[in-house]
Amino acid sequence: MTPKTASLQRILTDPTDALLADMAIRVQLSRTDYNKAVSRYRTINDWIERDGSPLKDRVELLYPQGSMAIGATIASKLNNDEFDIDVIAHLNLQGRVLPRQPLDLLYEAIHGEPGSRYYGMAKRRTRCVTVNYSDDMHIDVTPVLRMQGTPERQSWIFHHSPEAPRETGRSLVANPYGFAEWFKDNTPPDHAFADIFEERTSEYEKFLMLEKAVSDPVPPQESPFRKSKAVIVLQLLKRWRNVQYDSRQGRRPPSIMIAKLVADVANHTERLSEELLFQARYLLSVMRQAHSQARLVRIVNPVCGQDVLTDRWPESLQAQALFVRDLEDLVRKAERLAAGCDLSEMQQIMVSLFGETPARDAIRAFNERAGNGIGSGRSRYDTQKGRLIIPAAVAGAPVPAVARSTPRHTFYGTERRE
Repeated sequence: MTPKTASLQRILTDPTDALLADMAIRVQLSRTDYNKAVSRYRTINDWIERDGSPLKDRVELLYPQGSMAIGATIASKLNNDEFDIDVIAHLNLQGRVLPRQPLDLLYEAIHGEPGSRYYGMAKRRTRCVTVNYSDDMHIDVTPVLRMQGTPERQSWIFHHSPEAPRETGRSLVANPYGFAEWFKDNTPPDHAFADIFEERTSEYEKFLMLEKAVSDPVPPQESPFRKSKAVIVLQLLKRWRNVQYDSRQGRRPPSIMIAKLVADVANHTERLSEELLFQARYLLSVMRQAHSQARLVRIVNPVCGQDVLTDRWPESLQAQALFVRDLEDLVRKAERLAAGCDLSEMQQIMVSLFGETPARDAIRAFNERAGNGIGSGRSRYDTQKGRLIIPAAVAGAPVPAVARSTPRHTFYGTERRE
């Protein structure tokens, strides 16, 4: 048996790693929603360039950014499958452009006339235009202008509050495309591990939907589920952050900051629980270093030094101190998971870190599989170590506790929010 094969077998048979993988599967963008998002932003592109649009023939390129671009999208709310999809719209506007103008033009182009496709679904925000769908998917379209003579897709983005129309606003340098390419280069999946995670995801989704329950999806160019341990841990860290900030006022630590720090030290471990602990400790060390010097952490895009990823968070040392305390708690709990604990303690930790609904669902399904394995003699409980010893066949498919179908959706922007 090769070291890699042995490592993968340990991943499959360790309850902590199996449950962490299943947790990520339960909160991530499903294959159906992934394809729906791709189709929707293509439809938005066509709509923006329709006859009569103020941006007719002025859209050079539309492409995903952020979590969608790096395969780390998760539900943005705790108790439902609400997803935020981020898209960049490269515009071709001539002459001097004020910060509010690209945002206003994009809003006008998407919102359209009464009775049109997106009328009543679009909202002008500070840096983007949001399209709200009735099935709790939101697409944020950010207008940018290309900076000539700079690296690929480095652009101006614009900050202007619609509640303060007389204010000048700001133009900022950004390169989200360059960041996404850098991130993917720094978090390449181990192909065998990626195969296993994709298979687990596919098995889970078979129980969540009937084959004919959804419209035929547009096939993605590559699977959205072939991920490295670091990307799976990034999804878990984002879910953990959402749990901590669910009832708090103010901004949350930005996903792109967490993604940058994860990619800095990605994939130096063998197991998911070890990667979670390793990444949590690194995040804590970065935040502590800044905080010990009484300065706000400053993280920049590694391919564009003018693109500050922490320009709107933390707003204060108090906000930063709160996140440091959260990270200290995360590290303590991740240490318990990595060291090995019984299922009762594991459940308590995972509920506190990732929320009650996905944690209890994953553990309930795991217990059912494990119980069946013990009954059939395939699994056993090690009384000395206080741990369940399970074969890969038992830890394998992350079957949900209750199989349910997914309701029918359409891909296009004709729905209206209730």
